[in-house]
Amino acid sequence: MRCVMYRRVSTDMQKEEGFSLEAQKMRLEAFALSQGWTIVDDYCDDGYSAKNMDRPALQRLIKDMQQKKFDVVIVYRLDRLVRSVLDLHKLLKIMQKYDVMFKSATESFETTTANGRLFITIVATIAEWERETIAERVFENMLERSKTGQRNGAPAPYGYDLVDGELRINEEEAKWVRFIFEKYKTHGSQNIAKQLNQRGVKTKKGEMWSDFSVRYVLRNPIYAGYIRWNYRSMSKQKLGGQPVVTPIKQENFVPIISKETFQEVQELLQNRYNMAFRSDNHYPFSGVARCAKCGKSFTGAQRKRKSGGVYRYYKCQGRFKFGNCDVQTIAEEAIEKAFLEALHIPEKLELEVETNESEKELDTDFIEKQLQKLKGRKERIKELYIEGEIPKDEYNKRMQEIAIQEMELYELLNEYEEEASLEEIKTVLENIKKEWHNLSYEAKKYAIRSLFEYITIEIVEPTKMGKYPEPPKLKITDYRFR
Repeated sequence: MRCVMYRRVSTDMQKEEGFSLEAQKMRLEAFALSQGWTIVDDYCDDGYSAKNMDRPALQRLIKDMQQKKFDVVIVYRLDRLVRSVLDLHKLLKIMQKYDVMFKSATESFETTTANGRLFITIVATIAEWERETIAERVFENMLERSKTGQRNGAPAPYGYDLVDGELRINEEEAKWVRFIFEKYKTHGSQNIAKQLNQRGVKTKKGEMWSDFSVRYVLRNPIYAGYIRWNYRSMSKQKLGGQPVVTPIKQENFVPIISKETFQEVQELLQNRYNMAFRSDNHYPFSGVARCAKCGKSFTGAQRKRKSGGVYRYYKCQGRFKFGNCDVQTIAEEAIEKAFLEALHIPEKLELEVETNESEKELDTDFIEKQLQKLKGRKERIKELYIEGEIPKDEYNKRMQEIAIQEMELYELLNEYEEEASLEEIKTVLENIKKEWHNLSYEAKKYAIRSLFEYITIEIVEPTKMGKYPEPPKLKITDYRFR
Protein backbone atom coordinates (compact mmCIF):
# COMPACT_ATOMS: atom_id res chain seq x y z
CA MET A 1 0.00 0.00 0.00
CA ARG A 2 1.28 3.47 -0.93
CA CYS A 3 1.65 5.79 2.04
CA VAL A 4 2.91 9.34 2.54
CA MET A 5 4.30 11.05 5.62
CA TYR A 6 3.16 14.46 6.82
CA ARG A 7 5.49 16.22 9.27
CA ARG A 8 5.26 19.65 10.89
CA VAL A 9 6.92 21.80 13.53
CA SER A 10 5.95 25.38 14.25
CA THR A 11 8.70 26.55 16.64
CA ASP A 12 12.24 25.83 17.79
CA MET A 13 10.74 24.89 21.17
CA GLN A 14 8.88 21.98 19.61
CA LYS A 15 12.15 20.77 18.07
CA GLU A 16 13.66 20.69 21.55
CA GLU A 17 10.65 18.90 23.07
CA GLY A 18 11.06 15.79 20.92
CA PHE A 19 8.86 16.84 18.00
CA SER A 20 11.76 17.59 15.65
CA LEU A 21 11.18 16.85 11.99
CA GLU A 22 13.93 14.22 12.07
CA ALA A 23 12.40 12.51 15.12
CA GLN A 24 9.00 12.46 13.40
CA LYS A 25 10.58 11.03 10.24
CA MET A 26 12.30 8.18 12.08
CA ARG A 27 9.10 7.26 13.92
CA LEU A 28 6.97 7.38 10.75
CA GLU A 29 9.44 5.31 8.71
CA ALA A 30 9.44 2.65 11.44
CA PHE A 31 5.62 2.74 11.61
CA ALA A 32 5.27 2.34 7.82
CA LEU A 33 7.71 -0.57 7.88
CA SER A 34 5.74 -2.28 10.66
CA GLN A 35 2.57 -2.01 8.56
CA GLY A 36 4.24 -3.24 5.38
CA TRP A 37 3.54 0.03 3.55
CA THR A 38 5.73 1.76 0.97
CA ILE A 39 6.49 5.45 1.55
CA VAL A 40 6.08 7.26 -1.77
CA ASP A 41 6.35 10.90 -0.62
CA ASP A 42 7.14 13.11 2.35
CA TYR A 43 5.26 16.38 3.02
CA CYS A 44 7.02 18.67 5.46
CA ASP A 45 5.91 22.08 6.82
CA ASP A 46 8.82 23.54 8.78
CA GLY A 47 7.91 26.58 10.87
CA TYR A 48 4.15 26.56 10.17
CA SER A 49 1.39 26.66 12.77
CA ALA A 50 -1.60 24.30 12.58
CA LYS A 51 -4.05 27.14 13.24
CA ASN A 52 -5.32 26.76 9.66
CA MET A 53 -4.69 24.71 6.51
CA ASP A 54 -2.80 27.42 4.63
CA ARG A 55 0.48 25.46 4.65
CA PRO A 56 2.46 24.76 1.44
CA ALA A 57 3.13 21.07 2.05
CA LEU A 58 -0.41 20.38 3.29
CA GLN A 59 -1.91 22.08 0.24
CA ARG A 60 0.36 19.97 -2.00
CA LEU A 61 -0.74 16.85 -0.12
CA ILE A 62 -4.43 17.69 -0.73
CA LYS A 63 -3.85 18.24 -4.45
CA ASP A 64 -1.89 14.98 -4.75
CA MET A 65 -4.67 13.21 -2.86
CA GLN A 66 -7.17 14.44 -5.44
CA GLN A 67 -4.94 12.90 -8.11
CA LYS A 68 -4.93 9.59 -6.17
CA LYS A 69 -1.15 9.39 -5.79
CA PHE A 70 -1.31 7.48 -2.48
CA ASP A 71 -3.58 5.38 -0.25
CA VAL A 72 -2.64 6.33 3.33
CA VAL A 73 -1.50 9.49 5.15
CA ILE A 74 0.56 8.89 8.29
CA VAL A 75 1.45 11.45 10.96
CA TYR A 76 3.41 11.32 14.22
CA ARG A 77 0.43 12.72 16.11
CA LEU A 78 -2.95 14.22 15.19
CA ASP A 79 -1.95 17.76 16.20
CA ARG A 80 0.91 17.67 13.68
CA LEU A 81 -1.79 17.67 10.98
CA VAL A 82 -4.62 19.84 12.39
CA ARG A 83 -5.67 21.54 15.61
CA SER A 84 -9.11 22.77 14.54
CA VAL A 85 -12.10 20.42 14.56
CA LEU A 86 -13.47 22.12 11.44
CA ASP A 87 -10.16 21.58 9.60
CA LEU A 88 -10.11 17.94 10.72
CA HIS A 89 -13.66 17.46 9.45
CA LYS A 90 -12.74 18.99 6.08
CA LEU A 91 -9.69 16.74 5.69
CA LEU A 92 -11.55 13.59 6.70
CA LYS A 93 -14.28 14.35 4.15
CA ILE A 94 -11.68 14.86 1.41
CA MET A 95 -9.93 11.62 2.41
CA GLN A 96 -13.24 9.76 2.40
CA LYS A 97 -14.07 11.13 -1.05
CA TYR A 98 -10.77 9.90 -2.53
CA ASP A 99 -10.58 6.61 -0.53
CA VAL A 100 -7.51 7.67 1.44
CA MET A 101 -6.91 6.37 4.98
CA PHE A 102 -5.43 8.39 7.85
CA LYS A 103 -3.19 6.87 10.53
CA SER A 104 -1.32 8.25 13.54
CA ALA A 105 1.92 6.53 14.60
CA THR A 106 1.25 7.23 18.29
CA GLU A 107 -2.57 7.17 18.54
CA SER A 108 -5.17 4.53 17.70
CA PHE A 109 -7.53 6.05 15.15
CA GLU A 110 -9.70 4.27 12.60
CA THR A 111 -11.06 6.49 9.82
CA THR A 112 -12.58 3.87 7.56
CA THR A 113 -15.83 3.66 9.56
CA ALA A 114 -18.39 6.22 10.74
CA ASN A 115 -17.70 5.32 14.40
CA GLY A 116 -13.98 5.74 13.87
CA ARG A 117 -14.42 9.17 12.30
CA LEU A 118 -16.76 10.18 15.14
CA PHE A 119 -14.19 9.06 17.73
CA ILE A 120 -11.32 11.01 16.18
CA THR A 121 -13.56 14.11 15.95
CA ILE A 122 -14.47 13.81 19.65
CA VAL A 123 -10.78 13.50 20.59
CA ALA A 124 -9.95 16.59 18.51
CA THR A 125 -12.88 18.52 20.04
CA ILE A 126 -11.69 17.80 23.58
CA ALA A 127 -8.10 18.75 22.68
CA GLU A 128 -9.28 21.99 21.06
CA TRP A 129 -11.39 22.85 24.13
CA GLU A 130 -8.41 22.22 26.44
CA ARG A 131 -6.13 24.43 24.34
CA GLU A 132 -8.68 27.24 24.21
CA THR A 133 -9.33 27.04 27.98
CA ILE A 134 -5.61 27.21 28.76
CA ALA A 135 -5.15 30.04 26.24
CA GLU A 136 -7.98 32.03 27.84
CA ARG A 137 -6.47 31.68 31.32
CA VAL A 138 -3.01 32.67 30.08
CA PHE A 139 -4.47 35.64 28.18
CA GLU A 140 -6.35 36.91 31.26
CA ASN A 141 -3.26 36.61 33.48
CA MET A 142 -1.05 38.39 30.96
CA LEU A 143 -3.67 41.11 30.49
CA GLU A 144 -3.77 41.80 34.24
CA ARG A 145 0.03 41.88 34.48
CA SER A 146 0.32 44.30 31.56
CA LYS A 147 -2.32 46.62 33.02
CA THR A 148 -0.25 46.95 36.19
CA GLY A 149 2.93 47.71 34.25
CA GLN A 150 4.56 44.28 34.61
CA ARG A 151 6.31 42.63 31.67
CA ASN A 152 5.09 39.23 30.49
CA GLY A 153 8.42 37.45 30.27
CA ALA A 154 9.42 38.48 26.76
CA PRO A 155 13.15 38.58 25.86
CA ALA A 156 14.96 41.85 26.50
CA PRO A 157 14.43 44.30 23.62
CA TYR A 158 17.37 45.70 21.69
CA GLY A 159 19.10 48.29 23.89
CA TYR A 160 18.48 46.41 27.14
CA ASP A 161 19.70 43.28 28.93
CA LEU A 162 17.65 41.19 31.34
CA VAL A 163 19.38 41.06 34.75
CA ASP A 164 17.63 39.26 37.64
CA GLY A 165 14.28 39.70 35.91
CA GLU A 166 14.74 43.45 35.36
CA LEU A 167 15.73 45.46 32.29
CA ARG A 168 19.14 47.16 32.42
CA ILE A 169 20.48 49.45 29.70
CA ASN A 170 23.04 47.93 27.35
CA GLU A 171 25.03 51.07 26.53
CA GLU A 172 26.54 49.71 23.30
CA GLU A 173 23.08 48.88 21.91
CA ALA A 174 21.40 51.94 23.44
CA LYS A 175 23.56 54.31 21.40
CA TRP A 176 22.25 52.68 18.22
CA VAL A 177 18.67 52.97 19.49
CA ARG A 178 19.23 56.72 19.86
CA PHE A 179 20.87 56.73 16.41
CA ILE A 180 17.77 55.06 14.88
CA PHE A 181 15.32 57.51 16.46
CA GLU A 182 17.41 60.55 15.56
CA LYS A 183 18.09 59.45 11.97
CA TYR A 184 14.42 58.69 11.29
CA LYS A 185 13.63 62.39 11.49
CA THR A 186 15.47 62.89 8.18
CA HIS A 187 15.93 59.37 6.73
CA GLY A 188 13.79 56.35 5.90
CA SER A 189 13.89 53.00 7.72
CA GLN A 190 15.49 51.25 4.74
CA ASN A 191 18.28 53.82 4.61
CA ILE A 192 18.86 53.50 8.37
CA ALA A 193 19.07 49.69 8.07
CA LYS A 194 21.65 50.10 5.31
CA GLN A 195 23.75 52.47 7.46
CA LEU A 196 23.64 50.08 10.43
CA ASN A 197 24.70 47.13 8.26
CA GLN A 198 27.55 49.16 6.73
CA ARG A 199 28.80 49.88 10.26
CA GLY A 200 28.69 46.20 11.15
CA VAL A 201 25.94 46.64 13.75
CA LYS A 202 23.87 43.50 14.40
CA THR A 203 20.39 43.01 15.85
CA LYS A 204 19.83 41.31 19.22
CA LYS A 205 19.80 37.96 17.41
CA GLY A 206 23.06 38.74 15.62
CA GLU A 207 21.34 39.27 12.27
CA MET A 208 21.50 42.07 9.72
CA TRP A 209 19.07 44.96 10.00
CA SER A 210 16.10 45.39 7.68
CA ASP A 211 13.58 48.20 7.37
CA PHE A 212 11.15 45.98 9.33
CA SER A 213 13.54 45.54 12.30
CA VAL A 214 14.25 49.28 12.29
CA ARG A 215 10.52 50.10 12.36
CA TYR A 216 10.02 47.56 15.15
CA VAL A 217 12.47 49.55 17.29
CA LEU A 218 10.82 52.83 16.32
CA ARG A 219 7.35 51.59 17.34
CA ASN A 220 8.37 50.04 20.66
CA PRO A 221 7.32 52.32 23.56
CA ILE A 222 9.67 50.53 25.97
CA TYR A 223 12.37 53.03 24.97
CA ALA A 224 10.24 55.85 26.41
CA GLY A 225 9.36 53.94 29.59
CA TYR A 226 6.15 52.16 28.58
CA ILE A 227 5.37 48.48 28.12
CA ARG A 228 3.17 47.32 25.27
CA TRP A 229 1.20 44.09 25.12
CA ASN A 230 -1.31 42.57 22.68
CA TYR A 231 0.31 44.71 20.02
CA ARG A 232 -1.09 44.87 16.51
CA SER A 233 1.01 46.32 13.68
CA MET A 234 -0.55 48.31 10.84
CA SER A 235 0.68 45.78 8.30
CA LYS A 236 -0.88 42.85 10.21
CA GLN A 237 -4.28 44.05 11.38
CA LYS A 238 -5.50 40.49 11.96
CA LEU A 239 -2.87 39.90 14.68
CA GLY A 240 -3.44 40.73 18.31
CA GLY A 241 -6.27 42.79 19.69
CA GLN A 242 -6.68 46.07 21.56
CA PRO A 243 -3.11 46.89 22.67
CA VAL A 244 -2.31 47.71 26.28
CA VAL A 245 0.28 50.49 26.74
CA THR A 246 1.11 51.49 30.31
CA PRO A 247 4.12 52.88 32.26
CA ILE A 248 6.54 50.10 33.15
CA LYS A 249 6.54 49.05 36.80
CA GLN A 250 10.26 48.94 37.64
CA GLU A 251 11.72 51.39 40.12
CA ASN A 252 15.19 51.67 38.57
CA PHE A 253 14.11 51.50 34.93
CA VAL A 254 15.89 54.05 32.69
CA PRO A 255 14.28 55.09 29.36
CA ILE A 256 16.65 55.45 26.40
CA ILE A 257 14.73 58.29 24.73
CA SER A 258 12.27 60.94 25.88
CA LYS A 259 8.49 60.62 25.58
CA GLU A 260 8.50 63.68 23.30
CA THR A 261 10.98 62.08 20.87
CA PHE A 262 8.96 58.86 20.81
CA GLN A 263 5.71 60.71 20.10
CA GLU A 264 7.33 62.79 17.34
CA VAL A 265 8.58 59.63 15.63
CA GLN A 266 5.16 57.93 15.92
CA GLU A 267 3.58 60.84 14.04
CA LEU A 268 6.28 60.60 11.36
CA LEU A 269 5.71 56.85 11.02
CA GLN A 270 1.97 57.32 10.61
CA ASN A 271 2.35 60.10 8.04
CA ARG A 272 4.86 58.13 5.98
CA TYR A 273 2.71 55.00 6.21
CA ASN A 274 -0.29 56.93 4.85
CA MET A 275 1.80 58.31 1.99
CA ALA A 276 3.22 54.88 1.15
CA PHE A 277 -0.26 53.33 1.22
CA ARG A 278 -1.55 55.88 -1.27
CA SER A 279 1.42 55.58 -3.63
CA ASP A 280 1.32 51.76 -3.43
CA ASN A 281 -2.04 51.83 -5.23
CA HIS A 282 -0.17 52.75 -8.42
CA TYR A 283 1.55 49.33 -8.55
CA PRO A 284 -1.02 46.60 -9.30
CA PHE A 285 1.23 43.62 -8.51
CA SER A 286 2.84 44.96 -5.30
CA GLY A 287 2.55 42.51 -2.42
CA VAL A 288 0.76 39.89 -4.55
CA ALA A 289 3.59 38.98 -6.95
CA ARG A 290 6.17 36.67 -5.37
CA CYS A 291 9.69 35.72 -6.38
CA ALA A 292 9.96 32.06 -7.42
CA LYS A 293 13.59 31.96 -6.27
CA CYS A 294 13.29 33.18 -2.67
CA GLY A 295 9.54 33.41 -2.03
CA LYS A 296 9.59 37.07 -1.01
CA SER A 297 7.17 39.60 -2.51
CA PHE A 298 7.82 42.12 -5.28
CA THR A 299 7.15 45.81 -4.64
CA GLY A 300 6.67 48.50 -7.26
CA ALA A 301 8.90 51.50 -7.94
CA GLN A 302 9.59 53.93 -10.74
CA ARG A 303 12.26 56.25 -12.08
CA LYS A 304 12.51 58.82 -14.83
CA ARG A 305 13.94 57.73 -18.16
CA LYS A 306 16.76 59.76 -19.70
CA SER A 307 14.68 59.98 -22.84
CA GLY A 308 11.69 61.24 -20.88
CA GLY A 309 8.72 59.42 -19.40
CA VAL A 310 8.67 57.02 -16.48
CA TYR A 311 10.09 53.50 -16.16
CA ARG A 312 7.91 51.38 -13.87
CA TYR A 313 9.43 48.24 -12.39
CA TYR A 314 9.24 45.74 -9.53
CA LYS A 315 12.00 44.72 -7.14
CA CYS A 316 12.32 41.55 -5.06
CA GLN A 317 12.26 42.21 -1.31
CA GLY A 318 14.55 39.22 -0.80
CA ARG A 319 17.27 41.14 -2.62
CA PHE A 320 16.64 44.78 -1.71
CA LYS A 321 15.33 44.31 1.83
CA PHE A 322 17.09 41.19 3.10
CA GLY A 323 20.03 40.81 0.68
CA ASN A 324 19.52 37.04 0.25
CA CYS A 325 18.37 36.91 -3.40
CA ASP A 326 19.96 37.98 -6.69
CA VAL A 327 16.86 38.36 -8.84
CA GLN A 328 17.00 41.46 -11.05
CA THR A 329 14.40 44.21 -11.14
CA ILE A 330 11.57 43.44 -13.57
CA ALA A 331 9.82 45.89 -15.88
CA GLU A 332 6.09 46.16 -15.19
CA GLU A 333 5.28 45.45 -18.83
CA ALA A 334 7.02 42.05 -18.55
CA ILE A 335 4.94 41.08 -15.50
CA GLU A 336 1.76 42.29 -17.21
CA LYS A 337 2.53 40.19 -20.28
CA ALA A 338 3.20 37.03 -18.24
CA PHE A 339 0.08 37.63 -16.14
CA LEU A 340 -2.24 38.07 -19.12
CA GLU A 341 -0.76 35.00 -20.84
CA ALA A 342 -1.30 32.93 -17.67
CA LEU A 343 -5.03 33.65 -17.83
CA HIS A 344 -5.12 31.31 -20.85
CA ILE A 345 -4.43 28.20 -18.70
CA PRO A 346 -7.88 26.68 -17.99
CA GLU A 347 -6.54 23.42 -16.45
CA LYS A 348 -4.72 25.18 -13.62
CA LEU A 349 -7.63 27.56 -13.15
CA GLU A 350 -10.21 24.78 -12.95
CA LEU A 351 -8.11 22.65 -10.58
CA GLU A 352 -7.57 25.61 -8.23
CA VAL A 353 -11.20 26.74 -8.22
CA GLU A 354 -12.57 23.19 -8.02
CA THR A 355 -10.35 22.61 -4.96
CA ASN A 356 -11.77 25.75 -3.37
CA GLU A 357 -15.32 24.75 -4.30
CA SER A 358 -14.76 21.22 -2.98
CA GLU A 359 -13.57 22.61 0.37
CA LYS A 360 -16.49 25.08 0.40
CA GLU A 361 -18.98 22.26 -0.25
CA LEU A 362 -17.53 20.24 2.63
CA ASP A 363 -17.71 23.28 4.91
CA THR A 364 -21.34 24.06 4.04
CA ASP A 365 -22.34 20.41 4.59
CA PHE A 366 -20.70 20.49 8.01
CA ILE A 367 -22.37 23.81 8.92
CA GLU A 368 -25.81 22.58 7.88
CA LYS A 369 -25.36 19.42 9.98
CA GLN A 370 -24.34 21.55 12.94
CA LEU A 371 -27.46 23.70 12.48
CA GLN A 372 -29.60 20.56 12.49
CA LYS A 373 -27.93 19.44 15.73
CA LEU A 374 -28.63 22.81 17.32
CA LYS A 375 -32.26 22.56 16.23
CA GLY A 376 -32.50 19.18 17.96
CA ARG A 377 -30.89 20.60 21.10
CA LYS A 378 -33.47 23.42 21.18
CA GLU A 379 -36.31 20.89 21.02
CA ARG A 380 -34.83 18.87 23.89
CA ILE A 381 -34.33 21.98 26.03
CA LYS A 382 -37.96 22.99 25.37
CA GLU A 383 -39.13 19.57 26.50
CA LEU A 384 -37.05 19.78 29.68
CA TYR A 385 -38.52 23.21 30.46
CA ILE A 386 -42.11 22.13 29.77
CA GLU A 387 -41.66 19.04 31.98
CA GLY A 388 -40.25 21.22 34.77
CA GLU A 389 -36.80 19.62 34.68
CA ILE A 390 -35.00 22.97 34.34
CA PRO A 391 -35.94 26.46 35.65
CA LYS A 392 -36.77 29.40 33.38
CA ASP A 393 -33.38 31.09 33.94
CA GLU A 394 -31.53 27.97 32.83
CA TYR A 395 -33.87 27.59 29.84
CA ASN A 396 -33.23 31.19 28.70
CA LYS A 397 -29.48 30.84 29.20
CA ARG A 398 -29.24 27.66 27.12
CA MET A 399 -31.46 29.01 24.35
CA GLN A 400 -29.40 32.21 24.19
CA GLU A 401 -26.17 30.18 23.85
CA ILE A 402 -27.68 28.20 20.99
CA ALA A 403 -28.93 31.38 19.30
CA ILE A 404 -25.39 32.81 19.33
CA GLN A 405 -23.98 29.59 17.82
CA GLU A 406 -26.70 29.61 15.14
CA MET A 407 -25.95 33.22 14.26
CA GLU A 408 -22.24 32.48 13.83
CA LEU A 409 -22.97 29.46 11.63
CA TYR A 410 -25.44 31.39 9.45
CA GLU A 411 -22.85 34.15 8.99
CA LEU A 412 -20.34 31.55 7.78
CA LEU A 413 -22.95 30.07 5.45
CA ASN A 414 -23.66 33.51 3.97
CA GLU A 415 -19.95 34.06 3.36
CA TYR A 416 -19.70 30.80 1.40
CA GLU A 417 -22.81 31.60 -0.63
CA GLU A 418 -21.30 34.94 -1.64
CA GLU A 419 -18.10 33.32 -2.99
CA ALA A 420 -17.79 33.19 -6.76
CA SER A 421 -18.28 29.99 -8.77
CA LEU A 422 -15.87 28.63 -11.39
CA GLU A 423 -17.84 30.16 -14.26
CA GLU A 424 -18.05 33.53 -12.50
CA ILE A 425 -14.29 33.61 -11.93
CA LYS A 426 -13.65 32.66 -15.56
CA THR A 427 -15.91 35.51 -16.69
CA VAL A 428 -14.14 37.99 -14.40
CA LEU A 429 -10.71 36.90 -15.68
CA GLU A 430 -11.84 37.22 -19.29
CA ASN A 431 -13.14 40.73 -18.59
CA ILE A 432 -9.87 41.68 -16.87
CA LYS A 433 -7.90 40.43 -19.86
CA LYS A 434 -10.12 42.27 -22.32
CA GLU A 435 -10.25 45.57 -20.41
CA TRP A 436 -6.77 45.49 -18.83
CA HIS A 437 -5.25 48.33 -20.86
CA ASN A 438 -8.29 50.54 -20.20
CA LEU A 439 -8.17 50.13 -16.41
CA SER A 440 -6.54 52.62 -14.02
CA TYR A 441 -3.69 51.43 -11.81
CA GLU A 442 -6.04 51.49 -8.82
CA ALA A 443 -8.63 49.36 -10.66
CA LYS A 444 -5.96 46.87 -11.76
CA LYS A 445 -4.68 46.54 -8.20
CA TYR A 446 -8.20 46.11 -6.83
CA ALA A 447 -8.96 43.39 -9.40
CA ILE A 448 -5.76 41.46 -8.65
CA ARG A 449 -6.07 41.77 -4.86
CA SER A 450 -9.72 40.69 -4.98
CA LEU A 451 -8.94 37.48 -6.87
CA PHE A 452 -5.45 36.36 -5.89
CA GLU A 453 -3.65 35.71 -2.61
CA TYR A 454 -0.36 35.47 -4.49
CA ILE A 455 1.15 35.06 -7.95
CA THR A 456 4.60 33.43 -8.19
CA ILE A 457 6.87 34.78 -10.94
CA GLU A 458 9.96 33.08 -12.36
CA ILE A 459 12.51 34.69 -14.71
CA VAL A 460 12.97 32.25 -17.60
CA GLU A 461 15.31 34.51 -19.60
CA PRO A 462 16.97 37.60 -18.05
CA THR A 463 16.96 41.06 -19.61
CA LYS A 464 18.99 41.24 -22.81
CA MET A 465 21.24 44.24 -22.49
CA GLY A 466 22.39 46.39 -25.40
CA LYS A 467 21.50 49.57 -27.19
CA TYR A 468 17.86 48.50 -27.14
CA PRO A 469 17.42 46.28 -24.05
CA GLU A 470 14.75 43.59 -24.23
CA PRO A 471 12.62 42.91 -21.13
CA PRO A 472 13.02 39.51 -19.46
CA LYS A 473 10.84 36.53 -20.31
CA LEU A 474 8.76 35.51 -17.33
CA LYS A 475 6.60 32.60 -16.32
CA ILE A 476 3.78 32.44 -13.76
CA THR A 477 4.68 29.21 -11.95
CA ASP A 478 1.94 29.26 -9.33
CA TYR A 479 -0.98 31.29 -8.01
CA ARG A 480 -3.69 30.95 -5.42
CA PHE A 481 -7.22 32.35 -5.49
CA ARG A 482 -8.77 33.99 -2.47
